[in-house]
Amino acid sequence: MTQPAAEPHDPPGRLWELLDDGQRKALRAEAELRQYPAGTVIIREGDRSDWVLILMTGRVKITSVSTGGYDAVLAVRDPGDIIGEMASMDGSLRSATAIAVEPVTGLWLSSRAFNSVLREQPGISVVLLRIITSRLRYANSRRTEFGDSTAAERIAAILVDLAERYGVPVAEGTLIALKINQRDLAGLASASREAVARTLRTLRADGLLSTGRQRLVVRSLNDLRQLAPDDH
Repeated sequence: MTQPAAEPHDPPGRLWELLDDGQRKALRAEAELRQYPAGTVIIREGDRSDWVLILMTGRVKITSVSTGGYDAVLAVRDPGDIIGEMASMDGSLRSATAIAVEPVTGLWLSSRAFNSVLREQPGISVVLLRIITSRLRYANSRRTEFGDSTAAERIAAILVDLAERYGVPVAEGTLIALKINQRDLAGLASASREAVARTLRTLRADGLLSTGRQRLVVRSLNDLRQLAPDDH
């Protein structure tokens, strides 16, 4: 499968790919290999648990309950990413839920083992700090970008990001190779499901998008970019 392009605001790489061989070996030595079927809730918001997971295969969506009571999708984590590191490092409750979008295989480490490796391999902490800082910067830039935009513009921007990050060329255009539904799009775009359905209908009518059951094909990425916020 063609490798997806990096999202413009992505962190400076995935944790695993930024580590050297010695650092990876140290983590593997303390880890258990665990597997999770698609749909598994790997981490639940509000829980107290003391472990981290480094994704080897499969993708995970990160969600949180919004003030309106619905699940907002905050991000998608890919192979090489780490999840659960914040609560593991500071002992706090889980701040978000992590759900396997696809079958997931990962390196599971208890907090004690993970922090022990960090003490022995301080370079890993430097990489983690870069990644966490970049995630915060991305969240801030997204809030600024979306501040004055309409729901339709935000949805267009999310579709552009997904096509750039997970896009696979097909005959009709660019297939977003990530299982995602209208609720997920609503969460990512901070929009209602009604606004998502309405926008998708308009994009289909304009010939910019083809949809199926958890299948999205962007027929004209350049035209879709024109509908996104100006600074996207």
